[in-house]
Amino acid sequence: MNLKNKSILLMLFSSLTFSAMQIIVKLLPQIPLMEKVFFRNFICLIIAYFIIKKNIDSPRGFFIKNGKKHMEHFWGFKENRKYLFYRYLFGFTGLIFFFYATTKMLAADAAILNKLSPVFVMILAHFLLKEEINKTKVLVLIISVLGALLVIKPQFNFSVIPALSGFISAILSGAAYIFIRLIGDKESPYTTVFYFSLLSSLSCIPFFFFEFALPNFYELLLLILLGLFAALGQIALTFAYRGCPASEISIYDYSNIIFSSLLGYFFLKEVPDWLSIIGGLLIISSSFYLFVKLKN
Repeated sequence: MNLKNKSILLMLFSSLTFSAMQIIVKLLPQIPLMEKVFFRNFICLIIAYFIIKKNIDSPRGFFIKNGKKHMEHFWGFKENRKYLFYRYLFGFTGLIFFFYATTKMLAADAAILNKLSPVFVMILAHFLLKEEINKTKVLVLIISVLGALLVIKPQFNFSVIPALSGFISAILSGAAYIFIRLIGDKESPYTTVFYFSLLSSLSCIPFFFFEFALPNFYELLLLILLGLFAALGQIALTFAYRGCPASEISIYDYSNIIFSSLLGYFFLKEVPDWLSIIGGLLIISSSFYLFVKLKN
């Protein structure tokens, strides 16, 4: 199997595990939102810690920065810490909005809205990284927003809040990806995961004083699986992008919508309505169109 096919399989595996994580969020209605966010990050933190620790103790535990070998470390280089912090700030906030939307909406609808994040990466990259926005990107933006409106189904009441939460999560995720881009290969992927997971876990703790539910054995098992799926998804995604250019495999990330739809149906008996299906198809097709254009 060549490197590209391995990367595609890793992307599909990542999408599947993130979808499984999303379903677990819905299967824990008695567990407070911030408690679920904590477990999602704390398990990732533990795994990232042991990987970095193992690499530090290994003579082969290094990564390449600016063409030179650097040993693994926990805290990142001083010049990159502001980017690591902003990646945490936007990523953590976006995760809260995404988990809230997942709890209140169909899993497929929340996944569709979250996959708007590449559109916002494109917009934010124009202002922050001075990347060009051409006619193709504008067309993709318009079609994606129309698709999002079909999923959100705007109404002048509070019922629209979960959908708006999913929309906001995509904006914040897009901002987080911009700072991941700025970090690039200047830091080990595991350092980025460790930094994000540590700050996110610590940020959840104050909320426990206001709302905390002691999980039973079944709920604790699901919470551990929640974090484990998130960690596996993150690691698979990291190695997928390390093995192949993003322009060649990023489109496979949209399989997350399909997996969320299937798992939502089998485990929760959720069936998206026809407006959400059309909206999802618009977002996926516009992204595929951009993917083909960028490849050519």
